Amino acid sequence: MDRATLDIWVGCAAVVLALGVIIALVIWSRRRIERIAAGRGRTAREITRELDRGR
Repeated sequence: MDRATLDIWVGCAAVVLALGVIIALVIWSRRRIERIAAGRGRTAREITRELDRGR
């Protein structure tokens, strides 16, 4: 395997790893919002709307 091919494989692996981290963070943050909402007796959608408005 030459240097260019190795660079392509490393680049692809880095992109896949970055996407995996982003997906994991999205799933984690949604679950956290749902837990916070349940603790406050509200829906996750209400909490998300408030976060979008900047409250």
